[in-house]
Parts: sequence; C-alpha cells; structure tokens
Amino acid sequence: MEVRPVPGLEHEPYAEVWLKAVDDAVLDEAFAAAARIGKPGLEIWTTTKTPAVEPFLLAHGFSPHRRYVISELDVGRAPDPGEPGHALITVAERPDLGPALNDLARIAHADQPGRAGTDIGDDWLEWGLRAHPPESYFVALEGDRVLAYGYLQQQDGIWWHGFLAVAREARGRGVAGAIKRAQIRFAKEHGIASLRTATEVRLEGMRDLNRRLGYRPLYDEVVVRGAR
Repeated sequence: MEVRPVPGLEHEPYAEVWLKAVDDAVLDEAFAAAARIGKPGLEIWTTTKTPAVEPFLLAHGFSPHRRYVISELDVGRAPDPGEPGHALITVAERPDLGPALNDLARIAHADQPGRAGTDIGDDWLEWGLRAHPPESYFVALEGDRVLAYGYLQQQDGIWWHGFLAVAREARGRGVAGAIKRAQIRFAKEHGIASLRTATEVRLEGMRDLNRRLGYRPLYDEVVVRGAR
C-alpha cells in the first residue's frame, strides 16, 4: 500500500491511497501512514469494480470529492472520426514547444474539477511531456500560441488518452474534439485495438463528445476524502 501526499496538492492535509477492498485494518494502517507524513486526512481512490468499497468509506465519514467515468473505444469498429477541424502538429515536429506546453499544463491541471490549487512543478517536463510518444502528442496552435495539447500513453498494455489541456479562452471552440479525433486516427493508422479515457463526471461536454465518438462506459473511478 502506497500512501503519499496528493500529487500537485502536497500543501493540503490529505494523503493519497488506493483501497480495493472493504478492510478496516487496511484503513487504519492508511491513516497511520498518513499521520507519519504529517497528513491527518486521506484522499482515497477506489472503483465501482469493487462496489462495496465506496459505501464502506461513506459510512466511515468520507465525502465524495471527484468521480471519473472510464470509457473505451473499439478503434477497429469505430467509424472514421472525421477531420480534426483545427490545424494540429505533434511534439515530434515541434519539440521546442516544451516550455509553452508546461505553461498551459500549470493552468489546465488546476482548472480540473476538485483540483483547484494544483501546482504540478517543473518536473512536468519529464512525466507530462518526455514520458509520452512525441508522434502521438498533438498540439493545437494559433500562430505561435499553444491553444491545447493531448497525448496518448500506454499502461500495462492498454492505450489511454492522457491529460487533455485547453487554454481557457479556447474552450468551447472544438479544439479538444479536434485533438481527440486526431488521436483516434493515429490509433487506427497504427493498429491500436482500443483507447480508454477517464473523464470527470462534471465535464459534461467531454462526456458528450466521447459518446458521439463511440466510447462506451466501463466503470467509474471514485475519489473520496475524510479525516479522523
């Protein structure tokens, strides 16, 4: 069991941990581990694949904080998504964009529901940029200004849409949809069988886009917070 400060929110009084089964002893151990690093509260992740865990935590005084719908696209069966609708380039073509992407990442990560105050730090250039294939890391530009970015990543043999960031003034202009369509075309061209995405339930526009593109819900990831 890994108990750590919440990434990007290390200043808050919560430690992050996953709980995959109903277990009072493990919950007690998690609180003790959090206290050892100076955190009186826990931010616990679980999923609806273990449906008894969420009500167990709520009964222990935890409160819902965030919820993500995990959806999957059968790439081979999905129709062509259509032209992106915005001019896009990749990081493979413009590796010099790192600092501008980092600037947008700092804003967009903190704008997520339930993530206000997030500070991702300069190490984002490693885990948020260089850790992902540059040829499937799409960027929308307006002149020299970065409007949005989105990348694909592989975890345990499964391909996922990574974080998709859109500048505040560009939201609602279809830029996120353009990037997602480009990612689906990339997956089709490179024989990727399926794509998964995690969408916070309050992002109704993105959830609707996923439905229109053919994504089907699999399960939810649930995040709750509580203290003793």
